[in-house]
Amino acid sequence: MTPATKTLAIALFITASFTFTNACTWVKISPEAEQVVLLPAERVNPCNRVGQINSSVRANLIGSIARNAVKVRDELDNLARQQAHQMGANTIVRQSIVNGKGTYMAYNCP
Repeated sequence: MTPATKTLAIALFITASFTFTNACTWVKISPEAEQVVLLPAERVNPCNRVGQINSSVRANLIGSIARNAVKVRDELDNLARQQAHQMGANTIVRQSIVNGKGTYMAYNCP
């Protein structure tokens, strides 16, 4: 294998690794936590506030290579659902997501 071919093979391997890793969802939640719903703030007026949830995941893979923002958001939402279930809540409202850190409010809704 020539040096140029070797370099190309390494570059393709790294690119494929990032693509695969970026596509993965690393956060798995329990079936009970999947029942926790995410609502906008204006829809929780009749609900009882249970508490605040903070969650975090890696926003970057290596150095400054950013992960897919939708995947990061979905993972943060899933972590918040899991925590809400453990708190006895059935609903969450996303407050903010910044650099892989999410803030949520947990509620019990009728």
